[in-house]
Amino acid sequence: MVLIMDCKKVSNTLPFKGLSIYNATAYVQDHTLINRGITTLGGSTVPQCIMSNNKYEAQERAIMGGVYFVASYLTPILLIPLYNKHFLKNKGITKSLEDVGKKIIQVPKKYLTPEADLKKGLEETAKRFDKNGKTECKDAFNEIYQRYNNPDKLKKDLLSVHEKVLMTDYITTAGMWSLIPWIATETTEHRTKRRDFSAGFKLKEEEQKSQAQLRKSKNNKILWNILFCVIPGIAFSKTVTKGLSTNLSKITKSENNIFKKGFNNILKKIGQNPSNFDYMSGTNMSKTIYAAIWVLSSFPAKIISSRDANERRDRTLRDVGLFTMFFGGDFLINNIAGRIADKIFGTKIMESSDKNSNFFQNFKLKLRNFRKLEQATDMTPELLKKTKSIGAGLYWFSLLTNTALIGFALPKFLNKFLRYNIKKETQTPDITQIAYNKISMQEFLEK
Repeated sequence: MVLIMDCKKVSNTLPFKGLSIYNATAYVQDHTLINRGITTLGGSTVPQCIMSNNKYEAQERAIMGGVYFVASYLTPILLIPLYNKHFLKNKGITKSLEDVGKKIIQVPKKYLTPEADLKKGLEETAKRFDKNGKTECKDAFNEIYQRYNNPDKLKKDLLSVHEKVLMTDYITTAGMWSLIPWIATETTEHRTKRRDFSAGFKLKEEEQKSQAQLRKSKNNKILWNILFCVIPGIAFSKTVTKGLSTNLSKITKSENNIFKKGFNNILKKIGQNPSNFDYMSGTNMSKTIYAAIWVLSSFPAKIISSRDANERRDRTLRDVGLFTMFFGGDFLINNIAGRIADKIFGTKIMESSDKNSNFFQNFKLKLRNFRKLEQATDMTPELLKKTKSIGAGLYWFSLLTNTALIGFALPKFLNKFLRYNIKKETQTPDITQIAYNKISMQEFLEK
């Protein structure tokens, strides 16, 4: 008990008072969009503008990165609170849009599963908001709980609100992300009158197409973009709600239908990891939600809206590399650097591991959540202070290293790959190819 009290005193003796670098680090760790924003501007915008093949490509990447950063950051700040209040009131959980009970949307999803104690979730959430002896939030939650007088019905209604918020946010976010490449490419087309990949402007001439072909192609692409925003948004949000509301013990293990078995496994994973689908502070999507929007909607939309085969290849490789580094690069660098620091300095930056696990099994370990370190009971105040200091430094080292790899190494490879492909497309075939029937005489003359 004494140890716990000592740990709580540490917050006033940390070396980050004033500027509060550690608190900023904890905030970035918790908020996926902020982390992604730093990676976008520092990794896939500024350096990749510098690494562009010409000024038009650089301008396009600057427009895409800038609009993406603004849109992604403003969405949770401006729109999500409106969604939360509207759907809570529409469902009858709160009585007005300004009711303090709207904070009930921040009850973690782990308390909305069939086996969870909702009352406990309401109490713990209220404690986060009621300060200095106030009970405003607690009273509002109690009023809602007593009015329902049925925890299962309240869980069902809250999950329904969460589904609507997730669906609306998904479609809104996916729509904006899908629109960004169009904004950049249409700007370039207006200025240059060219409709091919801007990175290859100085490397080859544009292939001419009729206005009718271009119009039909663009209309088809826009339609597919819309479908990839709306359909996955509906399917994903409903699947998440189904997984959270399903009693895991009732999922049949011996299912013969391979599709139903696969769907049951997805529901089971969702039900076992409800916190992966929380919105931090009720507004900031989790990494899981972010990854789903990226993979199911943003990535297909970028491929569809590509102007030619070269841009399609570039976007495919660039996004696959960016996705891998964003979700795997940070984790890998943090894992290795964190374990080394724990071994050398005796800190406890990483989650605790099984003593019998080997080096490769420990790759599953994650950084501790910096916001929850204050609650740690396995460290002295001095060790907690050192863990926070070194942990924050390693986090930023990992983030900056990752952005450098994304910003310089990835585009350098892609630029070489683009030049190789364009050279291959534009080179004149050898006359000997005709003799060996590799191409026809007509094809040779055309080239």
